[in-house]
Amino acid sequence: MRRDERIDDEIQFHLEEQTAKNIRAGMTPEQARRDARLKFGGVGGVREAARDQQRGVWVADLFRDMRIGLRSLTRVPTFAVTAIVTLAFGVGSAAAMFSVFDGVLLRALPYPDSDRVVRLYQLGATGARGNVSEPNFNDWRDGTQSFSAMAEMGAYGRQPIVGAGEAQLARVTIVSREFFAVMGVQPSLGRGFRAEELRQGGPPVVIVSAAFWKTWRGDASPQGEVIRWGTTSFTVVGVMPDGFDYPTQTAIWAPREMNAPQVSRTAHNFQVIARLAEGVTVERATADISALSRRLKEQHGDDTWMVDAEAVPLLEVVTSTSRSTLQLLLAASLLLLVVACTNVSNLLVVRAASRRPEFAVQLAMGASTGRMVRQLMAETLVVCLLGAGVGVFVASGAVRAFVAMAPDDVPRLAGVVVSWPAVAFAAAVALIAALALSVVTAVGVRSVRITDALSDSTRSGTGGRRQLRVREGLIVTQVALALVLLSGAALLGRSLYSVLTVDPGYSLDDGLIVGLTVSGDGSPEAQARQVALQEAVIEGLRRQPGVIGVGLVNNFPLAGGSGASGAFIEMTRPDEITNFSQFDLTDPRKKLMSGSAAYRQVSGDYFTTMAIPLLEGRLIDDRDTVTSPHVAVISRSLAETRWAGRSALGRWIQFGNMDGDLRGLQVVGVVGDVSEVTPEAKPEPTLYVSSRQRPGQAARASILVRGPVPETLVGAARRIVREIDPELPATVSTVSAALDTAVGGRRFTLWLVGAFGLAALVLAVLGVYGLVAYTVSLRTREMGIRMALGAEPRALVWLVAKRGAQLAVLG
Repeated sequence: MRRDERIDDEIQFHLEEQTAKNIRAGMTPEQARRDARLKFGGVGGVREAARDQQRGVWVADLFRDMRIGLRSLTRVPTFAVTAIVTLAFGVGSAAAMFSVFDGVLLRALPYPDSDRVVRLYQLGATGARGNVSEPNFNDWRDGTQSFSAMAEMGAYGRQPIVGAGEAQLARVTIVSREFFAVMGVQPSLGRGFRAEELRQGGPPVVIVSAAFWKTWRGDASPQGEVIRWGTTSFTVVGVMPDGFDYPTQTAIWAPREMNAPQVSRTAHNFQVIARLAEGVTVERATADISALSRRLKEQHGDDTWMVDAEAVPLLEVVTSTSRSTLQLLLAASLLLLVVACTNVSNLLVVRAASRRPEFAVQLAMGASTGRMVRQLMAETLVVCLLGAGVGVFVASGAVRAFVAMAPDDVPRLAGVVVSWPAVAFAAAVALIAALALSVVTAVGVRSVRITDALSDSTRSGTGGRRQLRVREGLIVTQVALALVLLSGAALLGRSLYSVLTVDPGYSLDDGLIVGLTVSGDGSPEAQARQVALQEAVIEGLRRQPGVIGVGLVNNFPLAGGSGASGAFIEMTRPDEITNFSQFDLTDPRKKLMSGSAAYRQVSGDYFTTMAIPLLEGRLIDDRDTVTSPHVAVISRSLAETRWAGRSALGRWIQFGNMDGDLRGLQVVGVVGDVSEVTPEAKPEPTLYVSSRQRPGQAARASILVRGPVPETLVGAARRIVREIDPELPATVSTVSAALDTAVGGRRFTLWLVGAFGLAALVLAVLGVYGLVAYTVSLRTREMGIRMALGAEPRALVWLVAKRGAQLAVLG
């Protein structure tokens, strides 16, 4: 060992020994270490001890200055309360939106290693993402090495579930064998699916969510419990843990393999999720599945519409519908925070200007500029910390209000609270604001000259031209930022007004919407039962007092989805296509005669109840019975797209791929276009068939009831459905409620951005008022001299008002 190393070891030994002695003698650990360094640390130790002592002095000075600053603020309570409340409002709104942004968009999904779970999409020729056909899924699963597990899932929608209790609607999703492995979650009660259950014709079993099970059976173990939808009874074999909710709001998971496999590569019926293999990135997985998909396109040609594929993180998929809205709201809250900080800065500059004579006296008595700057920085830090502390409480209330008022399509709101990242954000804002505002006030103090300050105070009292310009610049900034927020709110308001005033192609007059879901297996008997139940409910509603119209459709325009759609083929005679093998769009002739349209099943009175105008031909009516030739009514956009310049009446169409019925449809009428999902959406070419002739497998239907006071029909509607079938659950809402849901996201964003804009405007107005009022108070002597020299009061009023108006206009 070298001599220097031995010396260092010896010094370290003595340092530790002396430190221990000092602690036993009653010193604090910090004092003990400093004393030991002074005795045994040599020159370096002395310097280090001195630095430690200086740091201790600085910390002590800081706390002392903060105590002095707090006492100083109590002497000017109006200034202190105004500054703290203003900053609390800005910090609170920003922290609240940051909490929502973090909880919805940034927080990991509640699954193990959720960042490795991805959604796989087929890409069409235009690059649009789409669901996946089962043959393509099978090829993906067998032909890639980038995923440790892959599963497909399909939505059955909300089904009427019957058991020991009252029937209720619950969302059912079918999932393939690796679904729970992909999610990394297994049932907390019971078990998962067994191999013998994952096959067609296997024992019918399901796994249910914790929320569904608590409502259904409480804390009981799922042993032999049976639920039923349709004509099939299912044994509950497992209950998922609390909080597992994928796909969103799913209550029941059933094996995909219990149904027959699908062989069409153009039937895009399934969503696909996968878990990345160890060490595989999303980019590598996308490249892998993209290369395979391009090879499949080359191999199958027109048999598949998939030309490419991509992998997208599941978190991005889940939050995609709310990302842009939350980004806009976070930006608006940050702008409001900037306005609040600007207002506080202006208050601090005004207060510093008013204390210039005080600073001059302190300088004359020997105080250093640095000492006064540190004192002002401590006061500013006190204001910012108090503002941030109050802001956290404001944020807590704002988050609760946001969660209560937000539209239903904002995901993951249930667990959003003011999180530690939000508190850290508020603290960071306070420190940054304190630093920035301290710089503003410090510049003012360092520029103080004794004679100038005293002469300023004896003349106009405004604090000098330079200080006045600083304050006016801050006011202009406030007004400008407030106008940015108000302009955004105005644009959103105009957009919402345009949505509410556009003609959607049907009447938005209020009415009652009765939702029915009739379970069935698609057999003729089940379809006949479905039609009988629907028509019995329609007839019961039609007999109610005040009802002027009742119509049924399988997908109400404002229901939140566009419903089923697909390809059809025009025929020269009704029996041209008699089996599905002839429904082949790869045949050039059939492809030439094909088109695509949304598919709607309606009752005869649907068009008149909805006030959808008849443009040509006739509507569906009582002549269209089960035994008569099947008819169709098409929308104007479909007629213009498929038969431009020609009459569509009398044309025969084959649309059997939608409902399994291969009987031809003859076009008997053309009606106006209807906007789906939202009133301003682009109308989709649509084909309407009789719900009596073509019930298909669409067991869900909405019955619209028009009457003078639809709310009074709610109880009657529920009673009618219950009397017809006690096991048939019904949902009842109004057209106005459906419209509110359709535009709820826009309206909510408008209200929040508008609130931020108004708050910013109020702060800007208060800033202008405070500056003008304070300037006038400091110029009282000047105003008196002007009046003594003959100036009229209204001229002085105009002098003051003109400057305030100039600042506002400039901003």
